[in-house]
Amino acid sequence: ELSPLDISKSRGLYILTKDGLMQLRILGSVRFSALYDFVELPIKNTFNTFQIPTGSDNRKIPNYYNSLSYSRIGFEITRKTAQGNVFIRIETDFNGADGKFRIRHAYGQLGNWLIGQTWSLLTNVSDLPITVDPKGPTGSVKLRTPQVRYSGNNSRNFYWTVGLEYSRVDIDEQAIDTSGISTVQIIPDFTAKIGTQYNFGSIQFSAIVNTISTKDAQSEISNSFGFGGSLSGKIILAKRQKLYFQITSGKSITHFISTFSGAGRDAVLNPQTNKFESLYSLGWFLSFAHFWSNKISTNVSFGFARIFNTSFQTADAYKRSMSISIDAFWNIIEGARIGINYSYGQRWDKGGSTGRASRIWTLFYYDF
Repeated sequence: ELSPLDISKSRGLYILTKDGLMQLRILGSVRFSALYDFVELPIKNTFNTFQIPTGSDNRKIPNYYNSLSYSRIGFEITRKTAQGNVFIRIETDFNGADGKFRIRHAYGQLGNWLIGQTWSLLTNVSDLPITVDPKGPTGSVKLRTPQVRYSGNNSRNFYWTVGLEYSRVDIDEQAIDTSGISTVQIIPDFTAKIGTQYNFGSIQFSAIVNTISTKDAQSEISNSFGFGGSLSGKIILAKRQKLYFQITSGKSITHFISTFSGAGRDAVLNPQTNKFESLYSLGWFLSFAHFWSNKISTNVSFGFARIFNTSFQTADAYKRSMSISIDAFWNIIEGARIGINYSYGQRWDKGGSTGRASRIWTLFYYDF
């Protein structure tokens, strides 16, 4: 499950014990990104169309920003046992609060079982286009969760996995403070995926059933159930051309769609009942990639995301957004790559107000 910008398996420092039973791989990546926004956006580490200001707030204020926060370091241990190989992976970057360490992956694997934090089963990172934006196109799903999963004895052309995951419910903090209601986690998310791979490409279907539990001032618990599904994959059009796609929709799963991450839109507070009501959401993208040579590639992506508003939401509530992005990458030498991106996005609010934004973004990284 390597995403397009993950460190290649061919990189790293390998250390083997004398008895040959344990192998340690030390891996890392230095990543420098620089961007120029034509409209000031509150979030810099992704081109998030949810964050585009609308109406009179959409002012052309050009600004420059650069960061090394996506630089990574990690360790992988493989240990031979009588029951099979034990595999442990720990990987971090500096994209936490105030540039602190953030855990990306931390899990152990033995046979068909995996326990720890890694990509949610609702994701399909292997079939995402390579983009300068680490979150992928608008409407894509790219989330890591703590989980316990079991994978079947997969054949060459078919695989399936089921799991229990923990994903933090995403509800507006201001609404929580106003209502006196807090969120609690009582039941884990139930997730599953099935997929197949052939010479013409691949396809995967993922599903989730989750629960939003809230506690009022009298400690009374209320539960509401969410659900969703995602269809994704790639089609090999020609020797050097691929088409990537993904469509995700459901109830109370907005935090899985990158566009809505941290936006607090799994559920919204109904001021008349003082209760949270779940929202339906939709996200999808199409991306066409052309590989000009072994070193140079380009792709064009179109992404769309929408929230189906309730009647009590105000006119300035987010309704939908889209983006068009162009990415070009050049593999300078083995382990070193430079990418350049241009993104244009637009947002529409429930009341009809709109806003536009665009960005030029470059990324250089070296994996060691």
